[in-house]
Amino acid sequence: MIYFYYTLLAIFSYFLGNISSARIVSKFKHGDVTKQGSGNPGTLNVWRAFGFWAGVLTFIFDALKGVIATLVGYFLFPHIGGNAEIALYVAGIFVILGHIFPVCYRFKGGKGIATAIGVFLVANWWVSLIAFVVMIVGMLLIKYASIFTLGFVIALSIVEICLTNPANWVNYIFIAGILLLVLFAHRANIKRLLTGKENKTELIKMLKHLKDKKKENSEENKTIENNDTKIEIDNENKNNTLNDNR
Repeated sequence: MIYFYYTLLAIFSYFLGNISSARIVSKFKHGDVTKQGSGNPGTLNVWRAFGFWAGVLTFIFDALKGVIATLVGYFLFPHIGGNAEIALYVAGIFVILGHIFPVCYRFKGGKGIATAIGVFLVANWWVSLIAFVVMIVGMLLIKYASIFTLGFVIALSIVEICLTNPANWVNYIFIAGILLLVLFAHRANIKRLLTGKENKTELIKMLKHLKDKKKENSEENKTIENNDTKIEIDNENKNNTLNDNR
């Protein structure tokens, strides 16, 4: 019977992974992320196409998919005779599988980094936070996002394999599966890195551009307000002139 519950968890996690945060956020921005930039429904492409906060929301929602799926497995299964650690990784691999290959979107999904971060946060939150900070700092300095996102998943996969209970040997398979899924989703990035053609991700430049854009919008709004005020004053002067002539 417990295998039936594991199957239900896998199905739940897979379809949770099918929820495309990038597509939802871009739709609220009156656009389609799959027709912008690289076409990838992921955090960086949403950021480039629709702005910083749209990218942040996409990242948070994608990570939450991993968190929710794994928490359900981890806390529910001990109460029904299952193994919490195994359930965590069953949920983890299937929610990432659903994100990368969503049947609801003809198997065209994202690359799974944010969702993998959510999974590893539940598996080992303090190691994940350290690795995440290192990843962000590395991206700021070296400017190749794919190096550090892949490094993040590889490093955490190795750590989790080392820390997992040998009695739950099946987890080795699930963790290796998560790593292979993410590597497969990044195969084009890996090829470009090896040939020196990978695109840079200049986070500082992107943030500076966002700041400049906000400044421009603020100046435009100020100009519009000044023009509106000027028009109102001119209209008021005209009315006063007409009243004086009468």
